[in-house]
Amino acid sequence: MRRVRHVLPAAMANEEILRVARAQAAMRRWPEVVGTMLAEKSFPDRFGRGTVWVAVEGSAWAQELRMMKDKILKRLNEVAGESNLFTDVRFGVRPLPERLADPEPVVEPEDKDIRQMSIREIAERRLAKWKNEGRD
Repeated sequence: MRRVRHVLPAAMANEEILRVARAQAAMRRWPEVVGTMLAEKSFPDRFGRGTVWVAVEGSAWAQELRMMKDKILKRLNEVAGESNLFTDVRFGVRPLPERLADPEPVVEPEDKDIRQMSIREIAERRLAKWKNEGRD
């Protein structure tokens, strides 16, 4: 059996291992990347060859995330501190992993009731907000 002190230097010299470690660190910050509400409906499953696979609670939420794909990629790379670590993101409807309950979830004041809204209600709310912003 080899000791960690003998294996670790070789692993640290392997660029792919370091890339995956940086990707995993960025993926742990998923709520920061997509926002609290979407992070509750999705979870980054795995990373490989520049692609992150994301489990999503339902097809409507997967579509919502697909429309944000470019923004998500940009944000993931910003969080990782590299411009091309993440090159693609794929969304699939799969069961989300069990999560540890947060004692006090962080919710923006205007979105406190958003968890009880349907995706249609959320879309209508956003559309109304965008229309109002266009008048300013």
